[in-house]
Amino acid sequence: MTKIILKTLALSMIGLMATTHAMTVLTDSELSHVDAQALLNLQNSYDAGQGINFSKLSIEALMELNVNIKTLQLGCGGSNNSVKTGCDIDISNIGLSGLNQTFDDETKSPVFTSERAGTSAQVTNPFVEFAIKGNSAATREVVGFRLGAENIIGLLTLGTDNVENPTDGIKSFSGYMKMAATQGESLTQEAKFGITDDQKISGNLKALGQTRKFTSKPGSDGHTGITVPSMRVNFEMPETVVSGSRINSARVSGIRSTIPTIPLAAGGNMTNVIGNPNWANDQLYVEFPALISLFGINLGTHSFFKMDSGSSLDNLNLDITFNQALNMIHNIPLNGTGGYLSLQSQAVKWQGSDEADIAQPGWWMSFKDPIDLGYLKTQDQVDISYVLPQVATAISDFLLKPENLIDVNAIEAIGSLANVAVVRKLNIDVGGFTNYINGSPAQLTLTDKLLQNQKVTPNCFGGYKFC
Repeated sequence: MTKIILKTLALSMIGLMATTHAMTVLTDSELSHVDAQALLNLQNSYDAGQGINFSKLSIEALMELNVNIKTLQLGCGGSNNSVKTGCDIDISNIGLSGLNQTFDDETKSPVFTSERAGTSAQVTNPFVEFAIKGNSAATREVVGFRLGAENIIGLLTLGTDNVENPTDGIKSFSGYMKMAATQGESLTQEAKFGITDDQKISGNLKALGQTRKFTSKPGSDGHTGITVPSMRVNFEMPETVVSGSRINSARVSGIRSTIPTIPLAAGGNMTNVIGNPNWANDQLYVEFPALISLFGINLGTHSFFKMDSGSSLDNLNLDITFNQALNMIHNIPLNGTGGYLSLQSQAVKWQGSDEADIAQPGWWMSFKDPIDLGYLKTQDQVDISYVLPQVATAISDFLLKPENLIDVNAIEAIGSLANVAVVRKLNIDVGGFTNYINGSPAQLTLTDKLLQNQKVTPNCFGGYKFC
């Protein structure tokens, strides 16, 4: 047996020597034409506009990562206290895992078919990079460094509970993040229109052969206003950039919503109406110049007006601004975007970052590609009372047009003397007065609304909220 083993080893050595002998020496020129992949990759570049040399060391690898961070506080105090006292970055209860497999049908929150803690985010080509100013050894200065990755796929969660006035999550953010265009919906609160002086409406009526301008008078006896029902309202949010130093809220403007029809009486289109509104006692008290004058007494100076069955307000366009506390945004899906965390002593435009992403002095967090926050649905009903005065202006613009004159017959005119209401079906189209091109869309600002799709799935085993 020993002889067999020795013979086998001898033959193996002969084969190895033969293979080694077959290797060929390459010159530097020949070696330069050989392609291969290295684990570590060093890149140097120069930005003449900034006068900065960039040295980037990256690892050509795919890393899997599942991590929880209780508190991340960077850049507390320092020169940025002139911007706002506190920290450049202050985030608590951070979780990074693999992406969710599906979404909840009702809330649209991320759902994992198994334990989230059993998944891993994929981080492709992590790197460290230095920004160096100056060329001579005596004057060279490191003005910044950053840690990042070329590509990240995973779910980043911030905070533990989707509640009003949370105490964790993003308390302070310095950086750059784009939110992708998306859609959503809100439920409005039922309201009464026309009951305050800033909700007066005007129009033209013709009675007993004479045309007169009428104006509603809130506060008069019998003036109850018009019920605006609670409704489901859809909206579209444009792509928005959130950027700044030590910010704690995001301002999203230019959100558009068009409400095709709002019923103002029974018998209208109830498709998006919530509940069962009661229009039975709705009416407006309106005043106008006297219809007749007898013995120095003016008669027919006012009337009540009721919306008839099928009346509606049509094509109302809204321009919505959304001010949202950042600690109410919990779920940030990373679908392949690049990202980095940097520290710099001056403003630096890092190589390969988004054109508008200029890292400011201090700590800076950035995501290159737009982040899709998903379908945004507010939890609580929205108060639209702020919009009603603007709606009153649009209604008056519509009713004052000659073609929309209200013709009151003689029986109705005489009946108004006895406070009998004039009843008309009105379909008030305010689309031409509130359009986005040459009109004045009604302005509405929403602040810190609870979003149903921001429910957090814990990144823990055993039912813990955070671990």
